[in-house]
Amino acid sequence: MSGLYRLLFTKLQLPSPSAIQGKTILITGANTGLGREAARHALALDASTVILGVRSLSKGEEAKINIESSTGCTDQGKVLVWSIDLESFSSLQAFAAQALRYVEDGGRLDIVIMNAGIASVEYNVTPDGWERGLQVNVLSTALLSLKLLPLLLRTKELEPSSRPHLTILTSDIHKLITFPERTEKAILTSLTNEEQWKSSQRLGGATERYGVTKLMDLFIAIELARLVPRDDLGNPLVIVNAVAPGFCKSDLLTREKAPWVLKLVQALIARTVEEGSKTLLHAVDQGIETHGRWLDNQVVADPGSMVTSPEAVIVREKVWREIVTILRDVDAEVRTEY
Repeated sequence: MSGLYRLLFTKLQLPSPSAIQGKTILITGANTGLGREAARHALALDASTVILGVRSLSKGEEAKINIESSTGCTDQGKVLVWSIDLESFSSLQAFAAQALRYVEDGGRLDIVIMNAGIASVEYNVTPDGWERGLQVNVLSTALLSLKLLPLLLRTKELEPSSRPHLTILTSDIHKLITFPERTEKAILTSLTNEEQWKSSQRLGGATERYGVTKLMDLFIAIELARLVPRDDLGNPLVIVNAVAPGFCKSDLLTREKAPWVLKLVQALIARTVEEGSKTLLHAVDQGIETHGRWLDNQVVADPGSMVTSPEAVIVREKVWREIVTILRDVDAEVRTEY
């Protein structure tokens, strides 16, 4: 009940314009929902450049026009639309290469918001051979974060007074999962097995597997925070945190065959995406006290035993080792140590 109370009665805030002004912000999944509204907020707060990472370029261009018209900001090059499909490692690598060229050509990257994700209730496997939700929400999120981290570090190196951020979108739904696969020898392989997938959905309910991927996004944020190099005072050179926007009226459920009861609850009590997206901009304005932490309702919160218990720490470290092993096979140049 306390979670519902906070959802309904917490007044969310945007950061001051000075926190965003002049920054280059990259947002994945930015043609719709929370990503698009976060981009709109960023432009209204006078970001110098907003990069929309989108699966469909045509829909991305529509989002760009929508954002520009609502903010009155139509300056050439202010909003960029880049193609990325998180169901394809090769698409992700091309996107990361585009980001690198952008920086090498004189651009910069101050903030990355890893917003893209899916909440599928049907079993599907990507062309890369992984269960669809696992690849999009976990493996691709981890790989893109690792590929973009050096570009954020470059910003810090060139401008020591800057405070680059990498924020990963999560959810409080991870607190409700059963996650029986956590005891398996190869956790990610087990999560891709079709029979195991169906068994988990029956046991934990329609949101079980989505919740597992959101738990792993929290794991990724924690491990990336540990990976980030620090200055002479011990402060991280890039702030990595995780944010839960709360239950929102996004397209996450409408794109998939979610249970009608869940859609009804969403329609009745969920936050608007305009409101929920404020949490994303808030997260990228927070200080080192949020590094490796989870923000819920715009405050650092306890993510629960699935993240903090001694057993959970063992599972997290094992999952991260598996992720790193998989990603090194995908991209031999991915950097997992500093």
